[in-house]
Parts: sequence; structure tokens; C-alpha cells
Amino acid sequence: MKRLILIALALVALIATALLAPRLLSDPGLVSIDIGDYRLQMSLLTLVGAVILLWIAINLVVGLFRLPGRMMRRQREYRAQRQLENGLLALTEGDWQRAEKSLAKSLSHHGNTAGYLAAAQAAQGQSDVQARDQWLQLADKRFGRKHFVTDLAKARMLAAEGRIEEAVPILESLHLKKPKHAGVLRLLLQDYQELDRWRDVRLLTPALRKAGIVDEQREKDLAVLAACREMAAASSLESLDKAWDALRWKQRSLREIVLAYARRASELGHPEAGGKQLRKLLKSGPDRDALRLYSQVNEGERGQRINDCEAWLEKHPGNPSILLALGFLYLQDRQYDKAREYLEKSLDQTPDAEAFAALGRIHDRSGSLEAASQSYRSALRLQQGRGLQALPPPQSE
Repeated sequence: MKRLILIALALVALIATALLAPRLLSDPGLVSIDIGDYRLQMSLLTLVGAVILLWIAINLVVGLFRLPGRMMRRQREYRAQRQLENGLLALTEGDWQRAEKSLAKSLSHHGNTAGYLAAAQAAQGQSDVQARDQWLQLADKRFGRKHFVTDLAKARMLAAEGRIEEAVPILESLHLKKPKHAGVLRLLLQDYQELDRWRDVRLLTPALRKAGIVDEQREKDLAVLAACREMAAASSLESLDKAWDALRWKQRSLREIVLAYARRASELGHPEAGGKQLRKLLKSGPDRDALRLYSQVNEGERGQRINDCEAWLEKHPGNPSILLALGFLYLQDRQYDKAREYLEKSLDQTPDAEAFAALGRIHDRSGSLEAASQSYRSALRLQQGRGLQALPPPQSE
């Protein structure tokens, strides 16, 4: 900026000289200066030239006096820059102690946010929490309280130290200030997952999509995963229903979420709670996992579910998943002959360890110990990932 001002003044002087030169040549003028008994006379051009020469001489003298100081200052800046570079290189190498020492020497001459944050990272690497916090405070003092970059660095260090609960409030505050900041969003996503805060993960997915961190499909997958994990963590039917009601209407129709809800309801001792959602899902066609969950029911709804499965079997004759569900339902209803019939028909098409175990219980109850033993062995072989043995022939009544 100073150089531009000098250039502008020089241009103005040249223009003025060009305009005044013809008149001054014809009439150079006369300047008279009286000092006591002395009188100094000279032309105007001579006076101007003398003033310019005097200004140049004064600047040269001042520059000579300032030269040693400038040289020393430049030398200090050079050393500080070299120490900063050495510190950053040591930081990259993981030599935390040397990095902090070099950075401290550099920052003693010239402080800057990047240097303070790098020194805090070096202190963090040495597990020196007190020194780390001091460096972070220096960064804050230089650029104001709760400086965004400083807070982000602090949150990252706290998370790396395992103090995720302390890092999350800082990140949430930063997210309010800059909703599309990629670094904040990535850290929030990671910390929410570490803390099993799946509801917050689900609510964060639209922001991840807007920030360009995930695409549309990944956003949907992440939201489904978070919703399933959220329901799997429900401690009561009330909290499970609360998580279900918080979902969007489209999400409630997704297969993975419906199965997660029904599975957790069954684990909590309320298998009837998922019946409505499972029926809606099964209207679109047989689903082995959904039918297996549908077959888990208390006595009050067992008859209705048996009727539903029989109706679905008429629409999809011989479907092994529906046959398996009917086998389980009839077994729970103590209709052992029907249970064995449907289980055997299902196993003829699709081997299943749980079905073999159920069939073994039926044979055991009827006194067919050899058939029961073979069914149990088949269930065990399937659980171990081994091949099957042939089923025993049906027992004659």
C-alpha cells in the first residue's frame, strides 16, 4: 500500500512538472529568505530541488539508523519461521516433544492460531492435558472467545482422548453456527455412533445430505440403520413405540424397520405389538424373516395368525416360508400332526436348523426317538455349517 502511494505521488509530481515547466523556464521566480542579517535568494526550482534533496538525505540517515533493528527483526522472523517449520515436520513424524518445543520457540516471537493449535496437538500427543488447554486458551485469546476453529480442534482432541461426552456439546454448538460444515458433521456422526445415540444419527442424516457428505442412497441407508439400532436399544414397549412414532410415514413401511420393530417387541415380551406392521409387509408377498417373526405370538392372537398364514398359503401354494410359519404356529397350538406336516414340507424345500429342532421335539414327544435324534443332529449340523443327512421316513399312524 505504501509503495502504491509513493508511485501515485511520483506520477502527480511528473504531471505537475510537465504542466509548470514551460512557465518556470520563462520566469523561474525568485525566493528570498531572511535570517537575521543574512538573506538567502534562489529561484523557485532551486528551492524545490533543495527540499527534495533534504528529504532524501533525512530518509537515508533514518534508514541507516533503523537498519540494524530491521536486520535483527528479520533474523528473528526467519528463525521463528524455521522453528515453525521444524515443529510442523516433527508433528507430522509424531515426535510430540520436539514438535512442542520448536513450536513454542516460534510462537514466542510470533503467535498465530495455526501454531497454537499445532502446539496443542503436540501436547495432546504427550497426554499433557494442562499444556494442551493452555495452548487452546492462547488461541482463543488471540482471536476471541469460542473461536470456531479452536473449538473444533478442542472437540477433536477430546474425542481422541475418549472424552466424547464432553466433545459432543461443543460440536452441537458449532453445528448451530455452521450447519453445513463438513468437519463438524463428520465428527458429530462418529461421536453419536460411539455413544449409541442412534436417534441423533437419524436426525443428522438430512444435514449430511445437504452438506454433500453422503449421497441420497447413503442417506436413506444410514437413516434406516439408525432407526433399526434405535429400536433395538429400546428398553420398554413404550420407548419402542415412541421411536416408531418419531419415524416418517415412508420409513415405517420399509422392510428393515418393520422387522426391527417386530423383533424388539417380541424380545420385550410383546410379540402381538408387531402384528399389524408385519401383516402390512406380508401383503406384498411372503418374506421368510417377517413370517418367522409373525409365527411368534401369544395365545390370544394365535388363531388369527394361523388363519392369515393359511390364506397366504392359498395364494402362494407350497411356499416354504409360509409352511415353516404354519409349522411353528401349530406347534405352539399343540396341533402336533399339522405342525409336523408343515415342517416336513418346508424342510423338503429349504433346510432350517430351527425347523429341524422343532421337528425333533415333535418326534420326541411321539416317542420316535431315532427320528428325533436324527432331526436334532441335522439341526446341529446346519448350525455348524455342515451338510445334511436324509430325513427319516414319515411314521405311520
